[in-house]
Amino acid sequence: MESTMKPLAIYDPGDLESSEPPPLEQFGYRFLVEGDSWFTIGSLNPAKNSNLLYELAFSKSACAVSCAYPGDTLQHMVKMAKGRAFRDLLMGRRARYWDGILLSAGGNDLIEAASARGAGLEPKQRLLLKPDEWGPPSAGASRYVSSDGWQTFSDYFRANLLRFIEMRDAGPSRGVPIFMHGYAVPTPRPAGAGLGFGPWLYPSLVAYAIPREDFIPLAQELIRRLAELIGDCARDGSAYPNLHFFDSTQIAIRPAAPDTRDEDGDWVNEIHLTWKGYEKIARPWAKHIEKMLG
Repeated sequence: MESTMKPLAIYDPGDLESSEPPPLEQFGYRFLVEGDSWFTIGSLNPAKNSNLLYELAFSKSACAVSCAYPGDTLQHMVKMAKGRAFRDLLMGRRARYWDGILLSAGGNDLIEAASARGAGLEPKQRLLLKPDEWGPPSAGASRYVSSDGWQTFSDYFRANLLRFIEMRDAGPSRGVPIFMHGYAVPTPRPAGAGLGFGPWLYPSLVAYAIPREDFIPLAQELIRRLAELIGDCARDGSAYPNLHFFDSTQIAIRPAAPDTRDEDGDWVNEIHLTWKGYEKIARPWAKHIEKMLG
């Protein structure tokens, strides 16, 4: 069966304006894509050249027009300029009916929230607690997470996801399914992507003096909470109609060793996977998508 799976054909919005635009109507599935570096890391590190989209494969032909951009947060995705490609293809001049929307969001928002620090920031304004604010050791890794800060983050995420739903429903693709994935648990470590990108989570944990032995448990706690948050939204069909979540935290991914600075395990750097790591998530996610599409 796997040998008959068809890789996702990926196009840039500019391709649609070329003299020979891609034949979208010839594909069985047509997706519009928005998201972060899990959809675009190949553009940051061409030598490794992979992302989650590259590893998607379906039982029938499928194409995607990708507007994803490295570092995008969900808030940025819904506050883009009027002429931005995604908005244009969803509800603007070039809007059309899409069979579904693939959305990679939450990871950069989480990293940004964890990096918030500075004099005068109250616990509700940051995700991590200072050493004199930590809870008891019996609380595990959650002792380092601000309950008020997590509530602020959750409210922010839910509000921006609602705006994304409203964008979908303002054009010809009103009500089509939105497919979101979770993330794998990274090992916080000093492994960037080069060219000044990263590391991402590691500096924040160092700045907040989190004990090294709790780096991985804290990463597990944060990724678990994010997965629960997105999953809760997907289960709330009245507020977030036709939103589907694939919990990739349940996929076995080989972790990177602490303090390594290059590719290790299924990770090419601190927060991005190798092609093999992405494949482990992409193949079952594609099956989930096809099941939801019927």
